[in-house]
Amino acid sequence: MSAIRIDRLISTAGAGPSETYDPVSLAGFWQWDLNDEARFSITVPDKYRAGNDLFLRIQESTPSMSARHKWQIKTLLIRPGMHVTAEETASETSTLEAVSPSIADQLASRMISGTGALVAGRVNGVEIAPWDLVSFTLKRVAASSGEDPNPVKVLALSVELYTDETSVSDCAGRTGIIVDTVRDLFNEEGGGFLSDQFILRAINRCQKELAQEDYWRRESWIGCVAGADRTELLTSIPDYQSIHQVHFSGCASPMKALAGFQEYEELKAASNRVGTPQYFVIQNTGMYVWPAPAQDLESGFCVYHSYLPGDITCTPVNPNPPVPKAHDNVFVYFVLKEAFLRDRHAPGADIKFQEYSALYQREKQKLLGEGEPPNLSLRSYR
Repeated sequence: MSAIRIDRLISTAGAGPSETYDPVSLAGFWQWDLNDEARFSITVPDKYRAGNDLFLRIQESTPSMSARHKWQIKTLLIRPGMHVTAEETASETSTLEAVSPSIADQLASRMISGTGALVAGRVNGVEIAPWDLVSFTLKRVAASSGEDPNPVKVLALSVELYTDETSVSDCAGRTGIIVDTVRDLFNEEGGGFLSDQFILRAINRCQKELAQEDYWRRESWIGCVAGADRTELLTSIPDYQSIHQVHFSGCASPMKALAGFQEYEELKAASNRVGTPQYFVIQNTGMYVWPAPAQDLESGFCVYHSYLPGDITCTPVNPNPPVPKAHDNVFVYFVLKEAFLRDRHAPGADIKFQEYSALYQREKQKLLGEGEPPNLSLRSYR
């Protein structure tokens, strides 16, 4: 476990502990009376191992022998984009009741889990991630019985957490693990031939290839305009890859896909009327419907489509590929085949290229098998 030492406490609205120095060693410590409380915070390091709890370590002593005291810790998770209000903040509270040693002023070490009340590695159900700001409010509250009448000396405070010490890359999240795995298999510990930038670009090229296989799918709503028979998809759904099914609002059955743009032109030439759209065709980046909608009030199209997720980065913003973690090797093998293609003039590079190409195809088929069948479409809307 890694430890983050706490050297400074922030006062709260209530009474706070007093900071004192030992006259001999000049070492500083805090004295906590009953109901004293203070706050401190940490930034979760980028090498934090997801799914593990954060613990508060308290090094303490008291002149009382075999007396009780109790600690309460309130943990608050703060992340950019989260609503920090009394109703919507991710927080949880835990307590620890301790009995002082039978020898006066003997140092004792206490550990309190500040997270994981519901699920390990989470604060009130919200998963902890690298670069999150986590705030702790520590308070001495009344023990169940035999309360220690003396202040408790706290000589050291630290937050302990599990980190991935094997990670070499500076990239955050699972991207960092992918980068390290690529370098391990390429037998390159540093970034001499394969830079983080090269690997990251290859990861995003792999993501584009998976998107072309229709791996990621969702529904999007497109409002319609009365009399308009064409919708520009790049404007309405900028990240779309291909359209699989379209429903017009209020209709139980999906619209029928035409075989081609010529069939659409023939329909339009036969009757250029408006009404409830029944047919559609995709031509380049435009969606053409017939007949054109008669009204635009609360009307529109529910489009079931595949799409390209946002670029994966090395930063705390989007550092995890949007696939199950067990399939991260699809990116590893793709990057390695690209690396040996880049190094194709080296002896044996062509063999390695073929080897990792085959591994990538095998891993890709495993991943695609986890997704939806190619012919899966929207349910009927009523």
